[in-house]
Amino acid sequence: MRRLIAAVLSGICALPAHALDIRPVSVSVPAGPAHAELWLDNPGPTAWTGQARLYRWTQEGDEERLAAAQEVVVSPVHLAVAAGQGQRLRVVRLGDAPQDTQQAYRLILTPAPTAGDGLARYSLPVFLEPATGAPPASRLHGAASGSPAALRLHLYNDGDAHAHLAELVFVDAQGRRQLLIEGLAGYVLPHSHRSWALPARPDGYAGGRFRARMDHAEEAALPSSPPEIAAAAQAEL
Repeated sequence: MRRLIAAVLSGICALPAHALDIRPVSVSVPAGPAHAELWLDNPGPTAWTGQARLYRWTQEGDEERLAAAQEVVVSPVHLAVAAGQGQRLRVVRLGDAPQDTQQAYRLILTPAPTAGDGLARYSLPVFLEPATGAPPASRLHGAASGSPAALRLHLYNDGDAHAHLAELVFVDAQGRRQLLIEGLAGYVLPHSHRSWALPARPDGYAGGRFRARMDHAEEAALPSSPPEIAAAAQAEL
């Protein structure tokens, strides 16, 4: 299971000979219709066969965890996408919508092993939206801590929706920018926290601000974590 988690949480990956075009790459199941769909298009010269599975996705301490999903299913489970053709998948919630907080899952598409191919997987986030009037939002806080030789950025999300984090930078007191993570940094799920190792700096990241593109919006500053949140997050990691 640890190898599976490490492989599937790194993002969408595929071998060129059996690459699929997937849309959308993040699935949201609304509270009302209780289902969503996505399409797999196979532009390659040969058929793509495999299976689809859903896992409950949580973050505990600084670990990503996957467990068997009970509240949501995917159909069909067994896939056979002919060359130049497409396949529709449906993600269906079985019970009531979450009451207040978004629930997170991972949809894993695993190709059938064939001669000469490795076991490349696709991994897509799936979110069950809560039955609330207004869409839930993320509220991300950040703080750097640790020894000068082992600094980490701790991020805590006390909102009711996931935070999507990309293009992480540090801007010092003089306005100079240092790119820390290019592209997708990762997700912080609701009421969860994660941390990232930071390169050493003489100022220890004091007097500046961390900034990132959050939830596909424009770049914004990450609010500093209140001391009690930062201390609790660091203690659990």
